[in-house]
Amino acid sequence: MKLALDAMGGDDAPQAMVDGGIDYAKAHPQHAVILVGQDAAIRACLPGPLPGNVTIEDAPEVIGMADKITALREKKNDSMNRCAQLVKDGRADGMVLCGNTGCSVAAAQLHLKRVPGVKRAGILTPLPNPKGHTWLCDIGANTVCRPEHLVQFAEMTVVLLECVYGKVAPKVGVLSNGEEDGKGTELTHETVDLLRKTSLNVVGNVEGTDIYTGEIDVVVCDGFTGNIVLKTSEGLIDGALAILREEIMASWRTKIGGKMVYPAMRRFKQRTHWSVVGGCPLIGVDGVTIIGHGRSNRVAVFNALRQAARCVDAKFIELLRTRYHQDVGSAAAS
Repeated sequence: MKLALDAMGGDDAPQAMVDGGIDYAKAHPQHAVILVGQDAAIRACLPGPLPGNVTIEDAPEVIGMADKITALREKKNDSMNRCAQLVKDGRADGMVLCGNTGCSVAAAQLHLKRVPGVKRAGILTPLPNPKGHTWLCDIGANTVCRPEHLVQFAEMTVVLLECVYGKVAPKVGVLSNGEEDGKGTELTHETVDLLRKTSLNVVGNVEGTDIYTGEIDVVVCDGFTGNIVLKTSEGLIDGALAILREEIMASWRTKIGGKMVYPAMRRFKQRTHWSVVGGCPLIGVDGVTIIGHGRSNRVAVFNALRQAARCVDAKFIELLRTRYHQDVGSAAAS
């Protein structure tokens, strides 16, 4: 398996990308990692000789975090374009992009196109709950959506959960301001109606609190709403940990108690922090694409590559092609 990594994308690039890529390559010697970006900048970050399963693909141009999507055509030799081209040409089985999200999504769709039959690609992310994760789509690829788009987000997420994580009949809900059928907007009403015509395990409307109970597996919404949910969740976890640390350090008694609960706090962070997730699958494009956080560190990069490898191993893209080619159980296509 060959995985392309945009070494120039992200706030701490290229150092964090190089570190995470090499960590992954050493832990998975059966896989190959392609560091895509400016050759000299990448080599300056190397801790030593390149491992045998790591190569550098020179891409002299860089798209910054503040660049517009037009930069993809203005800088055709940048690392994002090159990663997508590697996947398109079959020189890589999947890619990880941690830079400008808008440009990352556009680059994937520009070069790889969408799986035939898929109307929109969406970014999918797992949010922590006591039983594992609730998967939310879309979290930012599409600020405006139609009901058939949300239905396909649900269908594609279910395919991923079944083939990658072995989940049986995942429960699907539509994010709304109440569980009752009468709540929500025209978008949520029509989406629920369409979903109930599919073979999916649909529960109907769900509220924001339902995301974190462990009773629902898949939640769909437009990308504007989903991005707010995601960023609020990240901020809440970071804020809660900071408040807890302050309270522990407030007195000698709590400091003593803090030493006792430290292992539990560490495990809590491991279960909830975004860096452990690593990256979010961009579902719907015709090639494995993982969108990483702009703040990705070496741990997040490592886990994003692992996420990509899981999708490749499970033949996620092939299963999507088969589903939409056969057009079985897809209300959106009707």
